[in-house]
Amino acid sequence: MKPAVIAGVACLLVAGCWLAWRGDAAGLPLRADAGQGAAQAGDGAARGAQWPPATPEPVARELKFVPLTPVDSSASAWLSMAAARENGDPRTPPIERDAEPRSAPTPAQLADPQAYQQYEQAQHTRLLGAYVAAAATELPRLQADLERGRQAGIPAGQLAKLEEKIARIQRQSAEIVKEHPQMQGYVTRR
Repeated sequence: MKPAVIAGVACLLVAGCWLAWRGDAAGLPLRADAGQGAAQAGDGAARGAQWPPATPEPVARELKFVPLTPVDSSASAWLSMAAARENGDPRTPPIERDAEPRSAPTPAQLADPQAYQQYEQAQHTRLLGAYVAAAATELPRLQADLERGRQAGIPAGQLAKLEEKIARIQRQSAEIVKEHPQMQGYVTRR
């Protein structure tokens, strides 16, 4: 068969299917006038059963607008991205490095499982000591913040969160010192 004949047959099939579909759809009322046409025609029960029940409109939620930081739109966006890539974002906080660098295990410690376990225990003890030392320095600051909040009239719910945070830090620090008495030096060192 020639391509023109095949295309013509395909067009006739598509047209026939469309006409058959339109013939079925012509008997159905439009969605907007489904209720009105059914009441006038007298066969409302038959047609109304075909349509799903109306869904209620969703409750409109109040939009909350969040203020955005001002953006300098005088330069192109790609220039801003390139400058941030090269120079960093001035709004980001500075990166803090550890005061004493972390020591890597020696090849001898890596070769001996017992020596490596001692190395890991020393690292864990260092971590616990850092927590206890940080708690000792931060707790007075947090308590001062709590007192300032009380004086400023901050809601009790927010103050309760800070009180709970202080209590958790104190409990954790006390638990570490109880389990590892050598950590007591970190509490008094500050």
